[in-house]
Amino acid sequence: MNNFHHKKSLGQHFLKDKNIIRKIVNIAGVQENEQVWEIGPGKGILTEELLNRNCKLTCFEIDDNLYPIIEERFSDRINLIKQDILKADWQKFFSKEKIKIVANLPYQITSPFLFKVVENADKFSKVVVMIQKEVAQRINAKVGTKDYGVLTLKMQFYFNVSYEFTVKPHLFYPPPKVDSAVISLTPRVDKPVIEDEKYFWRIVEISFRNRRKMLRRNLREIISKEKIVKLNESGHIDLSRRGETLNEKEFIILYETIK
Repeated sequence: MNNFHHKKSLGQHFLKDKNIIRKIVNIAGVQENEQVWEIGPGKGILTEELLNRNCKLTCFEIDDNLYPIIEERFSDRINLIKQDILKADWQKFFSKEKIKIVANLPYQITSPFLFKVVENADKFSKVVVMIQKEVAQRINAKVGTKDYGVLTLKMQFYFNVSYEFTVKPHLFYPPPKVDSAVISLTPRVDKPVIEDEKYFWRIVEISFRNRRKMLRRNLREIISKEKIVKLNESGHIDLSRRGETLNEKEFIILYETIK
């Protein structure tokens, strides 16, 4: 590891503890011949453990220095893609078979990557990723807490979220300045059916636009004052509340009332 100069710009922190690696793969429950994606394989410590399970592995690596290392070690056993996962056309890599994602995600792509996972939630059977502990807490947050927000609602709308365990900085090279955490996401079988999900998420996002403002102030962006008065009078949702106090069910009621 010491001969390799990591790139801060790519958020590279390489996990060096094989026990943690095995734990991650066990949580993912990787089976033989299963389709698996790994994002940013680094030097291949997780790649190696995944291949021990005889899965069909696709790795996305953007680093010019790391790509040849992975290619040399595993090219005949994996589908190696030299592409930025955020810019890639995911549709090209989907098949009828559902995919598992197992990855130690580069820190700076965490949120945009997870939002892309949400957009394609029906394509994945399970997602097990290591991310910053702070983001993991936001994803797993309870209504009314400071961590609760749009990311929480989106991830929990499409997936059952489990905060698996915390990983300390000394287990990485170079050590990050913050704790990491492993989370697992399993698609919900009871996902709410909403006619216009795009509009629903617009309401959610606007409700959190200014966390200190009441719903009636934030919602003025999309509905008139007159309609806000009528909504408040309907008694379905008290618009003097703040967005962070509404749970999923209440946001659905708000959406249906507005619509």
